[in-house]
Amino acid sequence: MIWRKNKAWIVPLGILSLLFFLGGPGETAWGGNAQCLSCHQDKDLAKKDARGKKVSLYVSEDLFGKSVHAGISCTDCHTRILDDAHAGKGVKEADRKVDCGACHEMSEKLFKTSVHSLRAEIACKECHGHHYIKPLTDPRSVTYRTNLIQTCGACHPEESEQFGGSIHGVELSRGRPNQPTCTTCHGTHAIRAKSDPESPVHFRKVAITTCPQCHAAERIMREYRFTTQPVRSYYDSFHGLSYRGGDAFSANCASCHGVHDIRPSSDPKSMIHRDNLQQTCGTCHPRASENFAKGKIHSVASIKGEDFGEKVVGWVRVVYILLIVMVIGGLTFFNFMDWLRKTIDRKP
Repeated sequence: MIWRKNKAWIVPLGILSLLFFLGGPGETAWGGNAQCLSCHQDKDLAKKDARGKKVSLYVSEDLFGKSVHAGISCTDCHTRILDDAHAGKGVKEADRKVDCGACHEMSEKLFKTSVHSLRAEIACKECHGHHYIKPLTDPRSVTYRTNLIQTCGACHPEESEQFGGSIHGVELSRGRPNQPTCTTCHGTHAIRAKSDPESPVHFRKVAITTCPQCHAAERIMREYRFTTQPVRSYYDSFHGLSYRGGDAFSANCASCHGVHDIRPSSDPKSMIHRDNLQQTCGTCHPRASENFAKGKIHSVASIKGEDFGEKVVGWVRVVYILLIVMVIGGLTFFNFMDWLRKTIDRKP
């Protein structure tokens, strides 16, 4: 056979074929992570940023293999680092940028409208991390719902501390399901300033959608043995009617209960504790006396009410509605019969 007589050509031919598939001489194969990790597994590998701070460039192969991005290669994210000049000359400013939107297009689109992108100019890595990103459902993930207090607290320490001591934060730390966390009220990628009408924490939405999403949900209330009465009673109150009418100065949920530091009424630090109610009401009603806040607040007029006063008001409402129907209905019937009689009399 010819190939047996020319064995000397087998080795050179194999080398040329390998170079062809690797992209030709002078270039490096970047399909896998071995080339990158050959340097970046060095724990002492580091650089200095623009401020002169030492930044580690170490990447653990084991931890990266357990991350949500384990199935992709380094160059899928670091797309501009493609040749040996990276190691020889260092990385340029543009080369360090990672475009998460290449895969997470919708998240990036929402994020660009957020206050974090427009004002703070922070990137995805500030919240999600770098190489060891865990799935959202993993309790070890920095964006897992019980870990968001610490994650958001890195930039918002005061709010994080207040929320941690609130009834929501305490129950969340105990692992109770359905407890709100930062993103429940503020949103996730499209977080907007509270002055933005589209923000969930804008004053026009707090008592319409944000708080009622839990406190008006029958399933959640049954689970925690609460009642939706506070929401219903608020809508029927002077504050609620004025608020729904568009009055920007009307009290909403946060006006009385607080924002991040929401506590139960039995807590002496709560804004709605009986010792603090006069001061809380006095925020909008400066001349409020001690008796001003002694009445029942979230009460619903009903004949099946909890106390005698609610039942009395409930019966008054029933009688009032009956009188309206009888008086207006009677007048309407009388006028109709009068018109009918006169119409009949006009006929020849």
